[in-house]
Amino acid sequence: MNNTFNPSEVFEDASKAAIINRIQQLVPPGSPEPQNPQILATLQTLTAQLIWAYQADGQLESEPFSDVRDRTINLYSLACSNKIKGKTILITGGEGCVGSFLIEKLLSLGATNIISVDKARCQNPDENLPHFNKEGAVNFYAADIRNLQALKHIFEVEKPHIVFHLAAQRQPGLAEIQIRETVTTSLLGCKNVIQLSEEYGVEDCIFSSTGKTSRYFTTEIYAASKKFAEWQFAKAAQEGKVTYGMVRFTHMLENSLFCEQMSKKVQQSKTVNVHAPHRYVTAQNLIEAVHLLLNSLVVSVPGKLKIVAVSNLGWPTETLEVALYKIQESGKNLPIYFQGLLPGYEEPFFLGQFDWNKPTDIHLLINVLEDPFRKIDQAGDMVILELAPFSLCMLDKQVSNLEKLISDRNFPEVQIKPALVAAEKEVIASSFAWSSAAELLKILQWGVNPKKLQGYGTEVADYSEIIQLLLQGMYGRLNQEVLNCAGVNADEFDRLVESLSAVDSLQAEVGYLRSVSKCIRQSALPAQFTQKKSEPVPVREAA
Repeated sequence: MNNTFNPSEVFEDASKAAIINRIQQLVPPGSPEPQNPQILATLQTLTAQLIWAYQADGQLESEPFSDVRDRTINLYSLACSNKIKGKTILITGGEGCVGSFLIEKLLSLGATNIISVDKARCQNPDENLPHFNKEGAVNFYAADIRNLQALKHIFEVEKPHIVFHLAAQRQPGLAEIQIRETVTTSLLGCKNVIQLSEEYGVEDCIFSSTGKTSRYFTTEIYAASKKFAEWQFAKAAQEGKVTYGMVRFTHMLENSLFCEQMSKKVQQSKTVNVHAPHRYVTAQNLIEAVHLLLNSLVVSVPGKLKIVAVSNLGWPTETLEVALYKIQESGKNLPIYFQGLLPGYEEPFFLGQFDWNKPTDIHLLINVLEDPFRKIDQAGDMVILELAPFSLCMLDKQVSNLEKLISDRNFPEVQIKPALVAAEKEVIASSFAWSSAAELLKILQWGVNPKKLQGYGTEVADYSEIIQLLLQGMYGRLNQEVLNCAGVNADEFDRLVESLSAVDSLQAEVGYLRSVSKCIRQSALPAQFTQKKSEPVPVREAA
């Protein structure tokens, strides 16, 4: 690529926003890959101009994820080694990227008997076994965690002391296609691992989850099914004899589909497609991931589900910047275009997930309702938290209903998603009912802040379902005291109500809010507005 490119020779406005706008005008998001030679030539020029604009801002000088690749997390090596010494350790998904590296690390810490359970071996039985440092220290089984009898046979033969449950769907996009497999893996697979861990006297069971579950509500199959997995482990931690722990991962660089696909496009394609501009990802490396899993053994306690994650994720990385860097690095004059968001990646981020009174403390893998339980480990590398309370009875009911549906092969796969989302809403509603009305009001106010929404290119209607859940959680509980506790005055409350009034699906809730506003203005709120709803059974005792 010609590094002496001068944008003023082509287009007068060389700002990033103007260039991106020109690209989207040429190829509107959702359009097929451009084939017209004139359009491709213009896209090439615009892409080169965009690279120059990024360079002018001091970007693209180094690989965008370079800071992430060099990070590490303190490993409590002695404590971990003492924990695993002489123990049989079972790993589901043991032949995956994280699972394989975990096995290597366990062997280096002195593990002598490791069991790998992976369905990949069912699909590729003749594939060569991974090479590990100690011959005979690792036994490989071909089994799908959804198959209770196959998994039970392994537990019966091996009798593990420690379980790392890593097996899962890892692609959000593929989850929207393989719906039944994804949901059954999260629901039935987790249920089987928990049941057998309890039945065979496992001491510790560590589950790997995703930062996407920190969303209060999601319609994405990948994240919603993982939320149910987290809830099941939280319930098991409270009711069972096993000590359970959990890790929330974010984008894994060494296992990154995005980076793999982007590199392939740059090497093999004539064009490079990016989902959309202004899309960002947080990332971590494989060493961090495995150290989190092992440290989880140390910080987990009986009776509670302790969750660990990277404490400092650094600044999110723009996916467009990654694409431009790879094009620049290749030396090719390749054009980019924005294909539009795909299922599994199109959900807008709800800003009420963060406490905007404390912007410097924002953590992308934690929401406001989980934040009160946040702690940092002694080394400062890990954040430790717990799930917000929810109704165990409601979870049992929804999981039971879902199991009946997804286990019925005659139940249409296309109907699993709405059933999953409906069940998710019920459990979330139980969590919001446990939360204080003031907390919910603050979350709502942060989430529909007009200036912030405008900056993110979204509007209130994009969040109608989570807003409705929040409003239902506040119904019958709002009064002047709640507004005072939330730091919301009468004028701010009225502006909030007006911003919601434009959404047709929220009109019933808006009517209630206007009644509350009127009564607050009159300083005489009737009793029916202050009557509290009954509290659900919590995950833990109230602090």
